[in-house]
Amino acid sequence: MLIEAESIPYDAARLLGERLLVLAPHPDDEVIGCGGLVAQHLREGRAVRVVVATDGAEAGGAARREEESRRALALLGGDDIHFLRFADRALDETVAPVLRDHLAAFKPDLICVPSPIEIHPDHLALSRAFCDLVQGDESLFADLAIARVAFYEVSQPLRPNTLVDITDVAEIKYQAIAAHESQTAIRDYAGYARGLNAYRASTLPPATKFAEAYWTTPLPILRTTPFSALRRSIAEAPAIETTRATLPITVIIRTKDRPALLREAVHSVRANEHPAEIVVVNDGGARPDIDVKVVQHDKSRGRSEAMNSGVRAATTKYIAFLDDDDLYYPEHLSTLAAAAQSATSSAAWYSDAVSSFLAVGDRGQYESRSRLRLFANDFDRELLLIDNYIPLPTLLTTREAFLDAGGFDPQFDLFEDWDFLIRLSQRGDFTHVPRVTCEIRSFEGGGSILLAAPEGSARFRDAKLQVWRKHASRISNETFANVFERQKRRAAALESTAVDAKGRRAQSENAVARLEREKNQLIAEIQTLHNAINERTIYIKELEGVIQVLTGESDRATAESERLRKSLDDAQAMGRATYAEIERLQGLLNMIYKSRTWKLHAMVERMKGRG
Repeated sequence: MLIEAESIPYDAARLLGERLLVLAPHPDDEVIGCGGLVAQHLREGRAVRVVVATDGAEAGGAARREEESRRALALLGGDDIHFLRFADRALDETVAPVLRDHLAAFKPDLICVPSPIEIHPDHLALSRAFCDLVQGDESLFADLAIARVAFYEVSQPLRPNTLVDITDVAEIKYQAIAAHESQTAIRDYAGYARGLNAYRASTLPPATKFAEAYWTTPLPILRTTPFSALRRSIAEAPAIETTRATLPITVIIRTKDRPALLREAVHSVRANEHPAEIVVVNDGGARPDIDVKVVQHDKSRGRSEAMNSGVRAATTKYIAFLDDDDLYYPEHLSTLAAAAQSATSSAAWYSDAVSSFLAVGDRGQYESRSRLRLFANDFDRELLLIDNYIPLPTLLTTREAFLDAGGFDPQFDLFEDWDFLIRLSQRGDFTHVPRVTCEIRSFEGGGSILLAAPEGSARFRDAKLQVWRKHASRISNETFANVFERQKRRAAALESTAVDAKGRRAQSENAVARLEREKNQLIAEIQTLHNAINERTIYIKELEGVIQVLTGESDRATAESERLRKSLDDAQAMGRATYAEIERLQGLLNMIYKSRTWKLHAMVERMKGRG
């Protein structure tokens, strides 16, 4: 539950970046949604790039709409605009590579993106494509790790955590919207934006007449945030997505004497956007009181037999897997179902998972200590022989393929899923969907098999050797060589990225040191000038006093009075020049404080408790 101050901002925020990238679904969304923010950045001389995804041809000629967007951006003070020219209402994941090019080339530190609860399918598709890109591209993520993302509203109001006062640029924003004449002839978009911006100012101080609403987050947070959770954070999304005929899926859940965790797991399946049969296999524990199909083992038969019993009880063509301590996110089954419908020849389909490590907190409840993207690899059959990188809850396959592959081997009670995946991979390729759709949870002291047999332990090593011995005929020196070379290249790329980041950090530290020195010099010069002004002020007051005395005497003092008045004028002129110099130096000082390097330095200092 949100407290009032978290759900309704009562103060306007400064939302600024040195390099602002605006992603717009159609020509005009960039000014309707965030024209005020763009105008403020351009007015302050900051870099702004606009990328428009579709051609807008369904609501006017494409060429005309592009020209309107150029004219509107020019009114705001900019000209860096790019048109991707995808067809209206046909925007999909194919836009991602082009988005990546702009993100990598422009390297923004503030990115405006349509909110993930937008009604128009192009708006939603662009938002999803951006989020998928952040989650699926490690190299791009490294380049943009310091960026902040601002989701904006156009066709569906969001729940903002940031309100930006645009009163000072509101009129130029509405003029820019009016420049889209082909659209304002259809609907009064300028009036609509004016009303929305006035409404957004309702919780701000009276001086704020117009505001734009955003939901902002550091880009790294999106790396481990499922799209469904993002939508819930921004507001409850309208049910507007449509799907093809649903795939018949059964989810098998293994459990034993953990009723609270089991209820959470079952709830996560039922919360999915895709219906599914649920089969719970209770491997020897007390029978769970839960309204699903239950396969009861009177005594424990082990993890492998528990899964085999669940698959045999399934009545659908497709099967998915979940243990009672893990969770599905609401988009999990629909994501895998869509992949299965698109890549019908694959032997299996899998997504990415977040690894969440939980421990008992101060209040006696489990709290997440860390959330990591440990599993996000594309399919590599040879690597699968050497190490498992596909957690079982991420997987969808067919019941027939599971049974034909022999199911889980009862000889395994650890890595039984890895052994099965190796055998399943001999039937065909797996399709990887690089999207976070589920959560692998490890509870400290909670019986997690991973924590009970951590990597490096004797049990972990023995279980791994057991897998390798079973599949020795498939593993050769060439297999190890191939895997080693691919992993070496991947490690080299990651090392190169780390070295580059280290170099940029050193460069930034040098730049900060230079700015610190220049800042101190400017402050010293400003103080010197202030001292000079104080001296001149005292001198001027002395001269004014002398002039008043002389003015009251006879005409004999006229000549002396004129001389003193000239001295007074000279002193005042010098004072004005000194103030002008102070203003110039203060401007340089402000430039230092506004620079991206200084802001990063200040952010790090605050994190260290020194800011």
